[in-house]
Amino acid sequence: MSVVKEYLDVDILFNSFSSLGVDCFFGCDHQEFFAYKDSNVRYYQMKHEQAAVHAADGYARATGHPGVVLLTSASGITNGVTGIATAFSDSIPLVIIAGPLRQDPFKKEALQDLDISGLTLPITKHAFKINALQGFNDVFKKAITIAADGRPGPVLIELTSDTTIKNIPTQRQNTTKVNKPILEKSVNAAKDLIENARKPVLFIGGGVIASGATNHLREFVEKSRMPVVSSLLGIGSMEARNPLYLGMLGMHGTFAANKAVHHADLLICIGVRFSDRVTGRISGFSPKSKKIHIDIDPAEINKIISVDLPIVSDAKEFILKLNNYLDYQQISNNTEIWTNEVMEWKRTVPRFDKSNSLLKPQTVIRLLSDYSAHDTIVVTDVGQHQIWTAHHYAFSHPRTLITSGGLGTMGYGLPAAIGAAAAHPGKSIICVSGDGSFQMNIQELITIVKYQLPIKIAILNNGYLGMVRQWQELFYQGRYSEVKMISPEFALLAQAYGVEGFKAQNEEEAQQTISDAFQRIGPVLIEFNVLEEENVFPMVPPNHNNHQTILSR
Repeated sequence: MSVVKEYLDVDILFNSFSSLGVDCFFGCDHQEFFAYKDSNVRYYQMKHEQAAVHAADGYARATGHPGVVLLTSASGITNGVTGIATAFSDSIPLVIIAGPLRQDPFKKEALQDLDISGLTLPITKHAFKINALQGFNDVFKKAITIAADGRPGPVLIELTSDTTIKNIPTQRQNTTKVNKPILEKSVNAAKDLIENARKPVLFIGGGVIASGATNHLREFVEKSRMPVVSSLLGIGSMEARNPLYLGMLGMHGTFAANKAVHHADLLICIGVRFSDRVTGRISGFSPKSKKIHIDIDPAEINKIISVDLPIVSDAKEFILKLNNYLDYQQISNNTEIWTNEVMEWKRTVPRFDKSNSLLKPQTVIRLLSDYSAHDTIVVTDVGQHQIWTAHHYAFSHPRTLITSGGLGTMGYGLPAAIGAAAAHPGKSIICVSGDGSFQMNIQELITIVKYQLPIKIAILNNGYLGMVRQWQELFYQGRYSEVKMISPEFALLAQAYGVEGFKAQNEEEAQQTISDAFQRIGPVLIEFNVLEEENVFPMVPPNHNNHQTILSR
C-alpha cells in the first residue's frame, strides 16, 4: 500500500458530507477540494485556522445545524483551539476533522508528537480517533448526531494511520434523556409556583434558541403577560420592541431588567448558565425570589445559583407542556400591577446614551437597525460595540445575533460573519466590530472578496481597546495602560483588499453611507469615527449587586 493511500480519500469526504446533508464546510489549505467545483457541497478556504473554526461556528449559530471544519495537524490544530473553546463555551455544535488528508513529509515529526485528543479534551463534547481508511462515514454520522443532541457542543474526529486505534472515550456527551413522569411532576410544581407568584420574571438564555422554542416562548409570554429578560445569547428569542421584553440582564443589562429581577418573587430561568456577567455578586442575585431552573444539562443546575425547583428538560419540551397546564387568567389577575410597573421602568428610564461626540456609537447601531431588513443577521466582535449592538439594534428573530458570549473572543466577528453568509447565501449580513477586535482576523477580508459575500462591515473606531479603557477610567482612577490603539485607515485598507470602503465622521455621513451600503450587492466596509472616551452604560461594577448600577459618568 502506498503512503498516500494511508490518508482520507477526498471522494469519501465529499460523499459523506453530501449523504448527511452537509452543504458547506470550512478549512485552510486543502487545494485538492477545488477539483470538486460541481459538487453540491461548498468549500470555503479561510486564511487562518482560528478563522476557519469561527466560520463553522457562525454557520452553526445561523442555522442550528452542526458546522464542519477541517484542520491540518500540528499548528493547524493549535491555531484552531481558540475557535473550538469559543464554541464549547457557548454550546455550539461543531464537527472538527483533524489530521492529515495527504502526506506532508515536513510535518511528520509534528504529527507524531502532538496529542490532538489530549489538547482538545477539555473543550470537546466527544472525540473519535480513527484510521482514515476505515469507517469514516459511520463515525462522521455519529459525530453529527452527538454534536447536536442534548446540550450541543464540538465533536472531534482525529484521523490517524494507526490501524489499532478506533476511538477515544466520551468526554461530555450530554445526550440527556428526559424522564417523562419526573418532567410531568416538575411541570405541575412549576405551575403552582407561577400561578401563585405576584412578581414573576422570565429569564431566557441561549438554550431557548438552541432548542427551537422561540415561537412557543412568545406564545407563553403573550398569554401570561409576564416580564421577560434575557442573557446576551438569548437575544432574539423575544422581539426587542415587545413592551414585555425588558432587555438584557447583568453587568451591562438594562435598568429595567436588573431592577425587575432584583425585586422579583419568582424567577423562571430557561436555558441559562448564570455566568458572572449575568449574576453580579452571587449573594445578592435576585434575593427575594424563588427560582425555577430549566436546562438540558443537569451539570448546570445548582452549579452557581441554588434553585428551588430544578428541572432537567429541553426548553421547547418544557414550554410546550407548561403552556397546556397554566391558568392564564389567574396569572394575569395576580401580576397585572407588577407587569404595568416594570413596563413603566422600561418606558421612563433614560437610555443612558448622552454623549458629546459628533457621532454617537449608539446612533450608528440604530441606523444599521433602521436601514436593514428585519431578518438581517448581525455578527459582532467583542467589546463596547458588542454591548451597544445588544442594546440598540432591534432584533426580532432568533439566530440573528451571532456573538461570542462565554469566552469573549476578540477576532470572532469577521470569520463568523463569513460562516453566516455561507449558511444563508444572498441574505443580508452585518458585521459590527471595533478597531481592536477587527485587526485580530483582518486577513479574512480577502476571503470575503474571493467568494463575493454580501457582508456589510461596520467598524466603530474610537482609538482604544474601549471596554478595557472604560474599566480603567471607572475603577482605576483613569490610569490608562496599554489601551490606546494605532490603526490603519480601514476604508483605504478595505479598498486594497478589493472591498468598497467608506468613512463617516458625523450622523449625516453615517446615514448616507449606511443607506448606500445596503443598496450595494457586494461587500462594503464603513469606518465610523466615534468619540474616543465614549462609555457603555448602564454598568454594574464588579462584585456589586445588579441593582447597584452606574448610569452615567
